[in-house]
Amino acid sequence: MGDNRLGAIADDLATQGWSWQPALMPEALTRALREELVAREAAAALEAAGIGRESDYQVDRTIRRTRITWFDGSTPAQQDFQMWTEALRASLNRELMLGLFEMEVCFAVYPPGGFYERHLDSFAGARNRVVSLVAYLNEDWDEARGGALAVWNEGAADGADPAARIVPQPGGVMLMLSEAIPHEVEVTHETRYGLAGWWRVNQSGMDRIDPLS
Repeated sequence: MGDNRLGAIADDLATQGWSWQPALMPEALTRALREELVAREAAAALEAAGIGRESDYQVDRTIRRTRITWFDGSTPAQQDFQMWTEALRASLNRELMLGLFEMEVCFAVYPPGGFYERHLDSFAGARNRVVSLVAYLNEDWDEARGGALAVWNEGAADGADPAARIVPQPGGVMLMLSEAIPHEVEVTHETRYGLAGWWRVNQSGMDRIDPLS
């Protein structure tokens, strides 16, 4: 990942709140993550994804229909991904002074008919998620297969047309400001493999420790 790509990501986030970067993730890393996710799916290690956090958490298949499994850092592919994203984190902190601290990551499988309605990844001011990263792991993909990511600019009305519709090409990476950018996964017609990660800031204080998970 060169300085030009890192600079473009920072510029995009500063000016429009999101950045689409085709083929950003190395092919070998994309392949290793895909193989791990396919194996986990075959072993029935994924669970239905919900919406909300903590006391507001619920599984609602009318809003979100996908299966996930969380990273625990125990495999070479996960460790390589974490190392790869460190350059992104350092660059965004340097260029935008975001104070990104820790990333939580999950694999995500959208089966045929899967979708996720328009949403934000974090409520404004919550600071539990600051920058979102989505990476696509299928071997190939085209628009006819569905599953596009629709993205709206900050403040867009509910009925507004999206600013972009991203076809989930292998190795492509989307980054977004978690509190500001509404987005939606359109209905997919084939199994769609990917992962999602969210950087947060360190909220440790005099009376509270914010530990690494």
